[in-house]
Amino acid sequence: MYTFKRILFLWIAGLFLSCTGVTLPVSDQQIVIEGWIEDGGYPVVMVTTTVPVSEEIHDISELQEYIVRWGKVTISDGAESVVLFGKRDNRYFPPYIYTTSSMKGKVGNTYTITVEYSGKTATASTTIPAPSRLEDIKVVRSSDNDELVSITARIPDDPTEKNYYKTFVKVFGKDSTYHPSFMGLVDDAILDGQKNEISVNNSLSDLFESRIPQFHISDTVTIRFCTMDEDSFMYWSDFDDIASLSRNPFFPVTSKIRSNVKGGLGYWAGYGTTFHTVSIPDSLTVGR
Repeated sequence: MYTFKRILFLWIAGLFLSCTGVTLPVSDQQIVIEGWIEDGGYPVVMVTTTVPVSEEIHDISELQEYIVRWGKVTISDGAESVVLFGKRDNRYFPPYIYTTSSMKGKVGNTYTITVEYSGKTATASTTIPAPSRLEDIKVVRSSDNDELVSITARIPDDPTEKNYYKTFVKVFGKDSTYHPSFMGLVDDAILDGQKNEISVNNSLSDLFESRIPQFHISDTVTIRFCTMDEDSFMYWSDFDDIASLSRNPFFPVTSKIRSNVKGGLGYWAGYGTTFHTVSIPDSLTVGR
């Protein structure tokens, strides 16, 4: 869920392309939005600018200059508009977000975001769908490693409606905020209409730490289960595809992530959200 990590990822991917002899066109600097608003929650928005591709080696500290700290970020629900304030927030990386306590998300409402910075304007709209709850959450101990477990759950999907789902996870004492669950994006077209069982995996997206999909014995995991609109699903689908390909040196990243942002890049998502806490016990029978 971190813009800075996504920019870093695309920046590194661009360097890989330049090293393989692919010439990239020079483009103007663009606004990048990563933001969301969920039912009952306040908006969270991170704003950066695109990083130019270069053959020079840059230190990660130099990317701080692409964080937008003095932009004007406005959210409208169609009836009122609110200008968000920027503040430091150490739960995120980079630790700077725009938010407000004057507007909470409501199911069914459409929210439009406008970001103005350095003479440029980027806008996007999203609608918060009705939330759904996970059912039959189970913890299964690994047969290969006594210290690792997997989590499964069932989605009570309505076959008469088109739905998109995504899971985020936060491990108590290890994560400051929610991270996208590995392979946690679900189009209800793949559900069988009966069992509808999915795996809830750990996140692999931490910038500074390599992770595995399983959780550990004694972990306390909070699952943030979200419904979303099609535009948000398309963004996450493309991002997950590119993130997967980037781990394979034989498949250079050349595709573009679809975005609902006009005049910029990134995404603005409305989430219908439920939370589920799973405390993994010290003693757990293998396979149960």
